[in-house]
Amino acid sequence: MSSSRIVLPSAGPMYAAAERWRDHALIDDHSLFDGRSLDTRGAAGELVDRVVKQADGGAGTFSSKLEGQLAGVSEDAVQVAAELLYGHCLIVSTDAVSSRTKTQLVDGVIAFRSVGTSPIPDDLRVALRAGVANPGQAYNSYRWKMLNYLVDVYAHVKALTRSERTEVFGNFDAFHDFIQPIDDQTAWSQRYALEHLLFPDETPPMLNRDHRVKLLKTFAPDGASIRDVVKRLDPNVHYGSASGINFYRWPYREKWQGEPPVNDLYTSWARHLLQSVDLDGVERDYKLDGVRGFRSALDRVTGGADAIEALRKAFQGTNLVDYRVYDDFLKWATAEPAVATAALAELQIDPGPEAIDRFLAAVPVEGQLSGLGARLSLASCLLFATQPEQLPPWRDTPSKTTTRLAGGYPPQEAATAGEHYLLFLERLDAILAAVNADQPLLRDRLDAQSLAWTIAKAEPPEAWSAAMRQAFEDWRAGKADIAFQDVKDPDEPIDPVVTPLLPTTLEVLAEQLHMDAAGTAWLQETVELLRHKRQIILQGPPGTGKTYIGRALAKFLAGDPSRVELVQFHPGTSYEDFVQGLRPDPDQPTQFRVVDGPLIRHAEAARREPDQTFVLLVDEINRGNVPAVFGELYYLLEYRERELTLMYGSTFSLPENLLIVATMNTADRSITSLDSALRRRFYVRDLRPEQTPVSGTLRRHLATVDPSLLWLADLLDRANTLIADPDQSVGPSHFMGQGASEVWAQRAWENSVMPTLRELFYNHPDRVVQLEFEQLKAALTTGPGDASAD
Repeated sequence: MSSSRIVLPSAGPMYAAAERWRDHALIDDHSLFDGRSLDTRGAAGELVDRVVKQADGGAGTFSSKLEGQLAGVSEDAVQVAAELLYGHCLIVSTDAVSSRTKTQLVDGVIAFRSVGTSPIPDDLRVALRAGVANPGQAYNSYRWKMLNYLVDVYAHVKALTRSERTEVFGNFDAFHDFIQPIDDQTAWSQRYALEHLLFPDETPPMLNRDHRVKLLKTFAPDGASIRDVVKRLDPNVHYGSASGINFYRWPYREKWQGEPPVNDLYTSWARHLLQSVDLDGVERDYKLDGVRGFRSALDRVTGGADAIEALRKAFQGTNLVDYRVYDDFLKWATAEPAVATAALAELQIDPGPEAIDRFLAAVPVEGQLSGLGARLSLASCLLFATQPEQLPPWRDTPSKTTTRLAGGYPPQEAATAGEHYLLFLERLDAILAAVNADQPLLRDRLDAQSLAWTIAKAEPPEAWSAAMRQAFEDWRAGKADIAFQDVKDPDEPIDPVVTPLLPTTLEVLAEQLHMDAAGTAWLQETVELLRHKRQIILQGPPGTGKTYIGRALAKFLAGDPSRVELVQFHPGTSYEDFVQGLRPDPDQPTQFRVVDGPLIRHAEAARREPDQTFVLLVDEINRGNVPAVFGELYYLLEYRERELTLMYGSTFSLPENLLIVATMNTADRSITSLDSALRRRFYVRDLRPEQTPVSGTLRRHLATVDPSLLWLADLLDRANTLIADPDQSVGPSHFMGQGASEVWAQRAWENSVMPTLRELFYNHPDRVVQLEFEQLKAALTTGPGDASAD
């Protein structure tokens, strides 16, 4: 019988936390966080009265409104509210909500009471670093409804005797009968989350109701339940000896969602490339030649130093692993031959992703072996020797590019190296299925890996025309969705649009911006939205890198900085400044002439080069009187194919190859908000410290420039938890720069951040004191209560 439990190691702490929540907090009357006894029935009654019956639909954030609702309730009620929110966050995958955001949400509630409450213990914090479901926007946007539902469920549970609770949580049917009468209107995703957390072997982590309907139409036309479907189907995820069903993984997702295993663009370019590239000659043969040396070394693992020397020769004979990485590995193996050979032996026991984890468990995390990319590259190269056709080597950047281009799945924050490798193998299987759909062009995973690496990294074939090569590179970089069949004038030579100084792919751009895999996906979505509507606004509080990201994105898309124009709006910016206006003629002082503004100048430049992309970057767009500045161009933003007559009589249209990227500050309440007409013409992307792609950028930046300053990221997280207003949050840019140091960080905080916070919390001097740099730093080591006392 199959199980819907996610069998990956990163999910283990989540399930352990769910069991602890069930046994200690739901069946028993203890705190999930510290195990002490609570007045759970009394707390449930308070939460029903203050949270469910007095829902706050006014302005403010979820946390600020909840703080008002919980004013005056007991410490036990605050503790239970925080633990219910923990349960709410537990299932959510980190590609949807980062672990820091989850932790901040729960910590923020605990902070409502400085005495009598307990924070999340370390082991339960670890459980938030991986989830198993992407619940969709409503789960976060309507968090108050989800919490109301959890409070209702909790109150109903606490009305039972302990023996009745044990029976309810003993089997799914009893739980289903118990929970059925509780109103889950608009909160069914929270109900589905509870069902999976409490009964993971029977109910899948599928929180979207429409997805469930599609799944049942595909796999249960006879009217069977989703639990029956789980029992009928064979597992599609295997990890070591464990196996289970994941309906969001290949090949089941493609069946019920009706999508190809790999998008059509990837498949079409792959097949076209195979007509011009000999994969055996450029990829497969040299890998199989090199793997013989590794095979010989693994066969000698009982020989200690002999095996290590054989490995040295094998590494030197291939480029599959960076020489600095294998050099550090060989130094360690030489110093610890018994441990090293035992680790190598693990790769030959049931070879696969789980074997990678067992091997790396013995390899020290230091020097060149400290990064996941380096460690997985090393391990996969050695694993390759066990089954060359089915377990090909992994490299970081090509794998990330393949995931983006071929529609792969993002790993969890806590994902092990083996889990990363499993997702890589899954993409190779999907590529095999897609490319071979019409005729067998690929033989095995090694062929699929060779093809994926060629698509991700290699120069396009010289036999292709210049236009074809450029179209391929633009598609690969993420700048355009171009099928090779759509390339026009294939024999017409064109100039390259990417200079060596600019990032060549979205992965490289994300790395330069200190973004992670989720940030790469955010960039990809932003580019797709921009290509669709041609206009986009990046909005957020100061310090979130709106202008920095906007400029980097603009240069990436344009391929040349000369095709990017930056304009900053201010209260004095007018239509005449931005579009077109009368100005004195320097040659005839008594005469005026019509002078084009940056919009028309850049549009005309774009019109002269229709094959290139031009970007107009409008910084602080809401600081100007936007309706007056844009004038009749409102119309052209929506209808680019039309022409209209400008104020001074000339006709004008916006060319399709001109993109507009704007930035907008959300913190300054005095700035005029954009009207609905303009918002309808722009897609809007949020940049907030607690969300992708901004969350984690400071941590990654500090890890690069000075790891000893990583505590600054924790300081910023704590400050934003205390501020409890996404529009007023402090962005990471204040702490970023080549000259990073604690001295300059404190100077930036005291002279750039605190003046604004003092104005914001003018009537709350106690909050201002908590936000002082030294107070925040002290709280990182002593805890909020001690810091306040100091």
